[in-house]
Parts: sequence; C-alpha cells; structure tokens
Amino acid sequence: MTMLDGMRRHKGWLKWSLALVCLAFVFLYVPGFVDQTAMEGFPNDVVAQVGDYGITVSQFRQMYLLQLENYRRQSSGEVSEEVLRSLGIDRQILQGMIARYAAVAEAERLGLAVSDAEVRHRIVNLPG
Repeated sequence: MTMLDGMRRHKGWLKWSLALVCLAFVFLYVPGFVDQTAMEGFPNDVVAQVGDYGITVSQFRQMYLLQLENYRRQSSGEVSEEVLRSLGIDRQILQGMIARYAAVAEAERLGLAVSDAEVRHRIVNLPG
C-alpha cells in the first residue's frame, strides 16, 4: 500500500483533523502575529509556530511580496499595498502558510512519506 492509497482511504478523517489543527492555529495565533511588526521584524524572527516548524518574517515577507506583485500584475499596477492590507491579504497569506505547515506536520505525525521513485513515477505519468 502506498502513502497515497492510505491517504485516500482515510481522507475523511485526515480532512477533519487537518481542518481542526488549522482552525486552532488561526484562532489562537494569527490575530497576535499579523500586524505591522510582521513586516518590520528581523528576518529570522518567528511570526508563527506550527509544531516544529517556524514561519519566519523573511518567509512571510517573501510570500507577501509575491502576492502583492501578483495583484499588481492583475490590476495593471493600480493596487496599492495599503488597499491590500485593508482587505486582510496579510492575514490570508499567513493563514495559508500555517495551513501548509500544519498539513506537513500532520503527514509527518501519521508517518506519511513519498519516495523519490513514486514522485518520479507520478510525474512521468502526468497527462499532457
């Protein structure tokens, strides 16, 4: 049985446990972390901790600037950083990062792993 088969068989349970972990982090940690200091802190300062993984100011800033550039490209450069902040984009970015790290932490906790051979096989067999 491969890891993906195990995940498929237990997808309902995995989905709910991952959602619970994500919601807990969002409600407990996000409000205190997303403010002006997250963009102004030292690069290695941790703005959120998900299990053993820390999300640093540098990682958050990189994702934020990437998203800012995407919005500017889509709107021909007419979206300001202040507008995006007022829409809560910074919170959404951090929530997304927390969710990704929570998924990785949960997969590790369950002992789920993918071998290089399986990744290679799946990529080779992608349609198109």
